[in-house]
Amino acid sequence: LKALINAAFIDGVHDNQRAAALIVKKKIEDRDKAVEIYLTEDELQALYEMPLTGKKEHIRDVFLIGCYTCQRVSDYNNLNADNFETTRKGTRIIRLVQQKTKTEVTIPILNENLITICEKYGYNIPKANEQVLNRYIKDILKDLSEQLPSLKEKVPTKLTMKQKEALRKEKKEPETDLNGNVIVPRYDCVTSHTARRTGITNMYLSHKYTILQMMHVSGHKTQKTFMDYIKLSSEEIADEIAAMSKKENDMW
Repeated sequence: LKALINAAFIDGVHDNQRAAALIVKKKIEDRDKAVEIYLTEDELQALYEMPLTGKKEHIRDVFLIGCYTCQRVSDYNNLNADNFETTRKGTRIIRLVQQKTKTEVTIPILNENLITICEKYGYNIPKANEQVLNRYIKDILKDLSEQLPSLKEKVPTKLTMKQKEALRKEKKEPETDLNGNVIVPRYDCVTSHTARRTGITNMYLSHKYTILQMMHVSGHKTQKTFMDYIKLSSEEIADEIAAMSKKENDMW
């Protein structure tokens, strides 16, 4: 009800300022959120090369398109031939208006894997129900973890209501670390939105683009919101700093 009232206020259906003042979104602290991960470039390539057929192949391809375009599932799940263009200088791009924010973005196609996937479907990407995608991509990555141990690594998280209910039905207790935090394999943390986080984080890690250029692709309006998508652990940040320091010292 609050969401409807708020949407109506934004759209100008009513101008009740008191109603708008009462509708305040509760801020969710990071410690209360389920863990948000990203897949590395090596993990993406292994996923791309994984031999799959049928529904699993379709789901894998749609998810990878999300990773390579840095878009939300509502956008990468609805691409068709009309979204693909070529600039006057020959750059292959995807042009779309984001459903959530109505922001127009122009995405350069930087990975040949994306071209191969799109050509497979004649640039008309089949749709994948988000709930089905979430279920299948976990199963696919679980299978892939047999040859890619990084996907099996346990990470601390918060269980969703659905996960808690499943454990209750199976009469199981969640696995915990020494500090009592619930831990799960990385593959079990992947959802449709992981694709967007993955694309943005890997683009950032490439050190090839400015924040403004990356925001132009992702469609973010503020740098703060954009940076919230960079999912690096403290160890990864330390590695980044050390690598940059070494590069600078080598130059001297």
